[in-house]
Amino acid sequence: MKALRYLKALADETRLRLALVLFHYELSVNELVALLSMGQSRISRHLKILTEAGLLHSRRLHPRSVH
Repeated sequence: MKALRYLKALADETRLRLALVLFHYELSVNELVALLSMGQSRISRHLKILTEAGLLHSRRLHPRSVH
């Protein structure tokens, strides 16, 4: 039921926007905040949901993480 998990995660407009941006670019949370004009906690919450759904991975580039 991966498809259902993916669709649930992408059903939110903000998460869909994040996924589309991150499909093309590798960005940090701070870069996403500036690009999408949203609060850091809101973006982080949505990134966590996308990660838990298996749609997103992050990696550490000292001193920050990129998605």
